[in-house]
Order: sequence, then C-alpha cells, then structure tokens
Amino acid sequence: MPLLRSHDAAAPPADERSPETLVAALRTAPSETARRSAALELGAMPDPASGVAAMALGECLGRETSPRVREAIVTALVGIGTEAAAGALAVHLHGEDAALRNDAIEGLRQIGAAAAPHVEQLLGSPDPDVRIFAINVLEAMRHASAAVWLRRVLAHDTEMNVGLAAVEAMAQVGGPEDVPCLRAFAARFADEPFVAFAVNEACRLVGAGAAT
Repeated sequence: MPLLRSHDAAAPPADERSPETLVAALRTAPSETARRSAALELGAMPDPASGVAAMALGECLGRETSPRVREAIVTALVGIGTEAAAGALAVHLHGEDAALRNDAIEGLRQIGAAAAPHVEQLLGSPDPDVRIFAINVLEAMRHASAAVWLRRVLAHDTEMNVGLAAVEAMAQVGGPEDVPCLRAFAARFADEPFVAFAVNEACRLVGAGAAT
C-alpha cells in the first residue's frame, strides 16, 4: 500500500470540504498537487458558492507560481463560466506577466458571452496593448456585438496597431456591410502601405473584393 504524505493524509474527503477549506488550501497548501486539487474543486462549486470561488480563484491566480496550478485555476474559472469568473481573469490582462496574460486571454475566449462586458470595458483601456488583447479575445468569442465594437475601434482608436488588430478580427467576424469602416480606417493611415494591404485582405475575406 503506498504511503501518503502527511499533508495529503490530513485532507478531508472532497465531499466534506467547504468553500472556505478549499480557499485556504489554494492559498496556503505547500503541495502543488493539493493547491491544484483545491482549485478544481472550487471550480465545481454550485451556486451561490461559485461566486466566492471565482473571487478566490482570481486572487490566487495572480500570485500562484506553479504553471500546473495556474492551469487548474483557469480551468476552474472557465468551468464556473460566469461574469464574475470572467472578471477574475480580465484583471490579469493589465499585468506584466506574459504567461499569465496568455492564460487569462485563453480563459476569456473559452468563457465566451459571459466575458463580453469585461471585454468591452477593456477596449476602452488607456493601454493600447490591453486593447489589442481585448480584440484578440473578441475575435475568438464570436459575440453578437463583436462587429459593432470593432467598428468603434476602427473609427476612433488613434493607435495604428490597435486598428490593425481590429482589421484582422473584422476579417473573421465581419461581413460586406463592414467594408465602409475598413476603408475609412485605411484612409486615416493613408501613408502606411501595410494598412492598405491589411484592409484589402480583410475586404476580400468579408466577401466584398479589395478596398480602393
């Protein structure tokens, strides 16, 4: 019979573990395996405990150093799938940790529609990189308002690279009716050959031929 480590032996069965117990384990357990298990169990919490779980998972995601535990936390937040869970991921798009940002972006993409309010808010961030991250999420979400929000970016964002991200996303989610805003964006950056190229390609992909 295999021996159990002391911290594993002391853990109560999953069906006896309260949200508070799981949060404590996620925050302080020295074992990576124990923290990962706590994260996944929190992700399976029913309402209303899932609201508490989402907050705790988001908090711990920012300070967790183990890639395996981070992956479990993101998986748990995706499983909860609420607007609160999406918010717990969205805050990490502002951070300096590229791996954590990528995890958060992928989680938001998987959550989908419940993440939409946070994505729309991120599109207004003063940081152009964050706006690009939000566009990357929006492209994958296929949200009903995606084209509307992308038109807004193309019409008003002053950063060329943000606009180019919106052009690329519009090529995936837009239609012929979006050609005028694409062409207007190209006109704003008429001295940039790559902008004209990107817009031409986007117009072709939405089925309207090349931009002129």
